[in-house]
Amino acid sequence: MEGLGILGILIIVCAIMTLLLPFFVFRIRNEMISMNKKMTTLINLLQNNGFTDDTSKIETSKYSGQMIKICPDCGRKNRVEDITCTNCGKSPI
Repeated sequence: MEGLGILGILIIVCAIMTLLLPFFVFRIRNEMISMNKKMTTLINLLQNNGFTDDTSKIETSKYSGQMIKICPDCGRKNRVEDITCTNCGKSPI
């Protein structure tokens, strides 16, 4: 009889954990999303030293996580290393 009681308690604990698991997963997911936004803001501030001297906008790509430079004339996404825009050929500085 004692083995059945322990097994029953174990099944109840597993059922409760199964019901509560999605709430913990969603909380961790939301915290990671907010942390990613904060880190993107910090990277942009540190890269530009708080100033935006040039007219091109530098940001982090959502999909690859790499830094990209957006042309102010045509809006094309370029690599940060590119001196001129790959679409219109104008210099962002």
